[in-house]
Amino acid sequence: MGFFLGLFSSATFGLIPLFTLPLIHDGVHPESVLFYRFLIASLTLGAVLVLRRERFHARAVDLCKLAGMSFMYTAAALLLFHGFHYLPSGVATTIQFLYPVMVMLLMIAFFHESFSWITAFSIVLAVGGVGMLSVGGGDGDAPMSLYGVGMMLLSGFCNALYITGIHVAGIRNMNGLVMTFYVLFFGALFTFANAVGTGTFQPLSSWWELLMAFLLAVITAVLSNLTLVLAVQRIGSTLTSVLGVMEPLTAVFVGILVFGEPFTPALVGGVALISASVTLVMLGRQVQALGRRLFHREGAV
Repeated sequence: MGFFLGLFSSATFGLIPLFTLPLIHDGVHPESVLFYRFLIASLTLGAVLVLRRERFHARAVDLCKLAGMSFMYTAAALLLFHGFHYLPSGVATTIQFLYPVMVMLLMIAFFHESFSWITAFSIVLAVGGVGMLSVGGGDGDAPMSLYGVGMMLLSGFCNALYITGIHVAGIRNMNGLVMTFYVLFFGALFTFANAVGTGTFQPLSSWWELLMAFLLAVITAVLSNLTLVLAVQRIGSTLTSVLGVMEPLTAVFVGILVFGEPFTPALVGGVALISASVTLVMLGRQVQALGRRLFHREGAV
């Protein structure tokens, strides 16, 4: 069950383009799309937490930390939504998925994590994957928009800052879902202010748009986070993180099957290299431990 929950969680994150692109194609600005995602998700998750009788109490200093983390999370999501204008959604989601590699680099640069051969090899795989997608991931193996690629790398970096912020903030005695609720709630405030300030706020004009916004929020924010927590409780954070590779794979399949995005050898190669890079980062300690055991065994022989 834990394995299934982990796959379900990562796959639902990968469904973001399925519900976002129809709204954008209908003329809804990405800023408004993201606001409705955060608003509906925070209200829905809040109702779930009330039914579970979870405590919402938080210190003012912790709320400030969560607001800062939410700002980076919101920036990452907004850049991803805008990236759909410049790149196929599967390519955009795959490049943004490099954020675990960026987290590793941030931990090395600022928190004294050791630089190993796994780090070096992960970076080589990541650069190779981005290079393949940039040069030949589009229609007819045409080069991708460098502006879009840069936007997705920046989105991944903002997501990495959000993940690192969770590590640094040291918010204790708070349920993970309650923390997610506050991140989504502050995200709704940030996106509303941004949409109003930039003149891009739009009311949803039809039941179809409302349905897409509701599914986007409930499936890709609420259900994905609920099943993520349940998966971690059952199979641990490492295996759950590895199963996260289903996120870009799902986005790629949705892009090809639903939106007619190109299927090219460069796309396959780029997705494979980036998935391998992220998986290697997630399994870094286990791979190092296995390498040490094999080395000692050969030495004994």
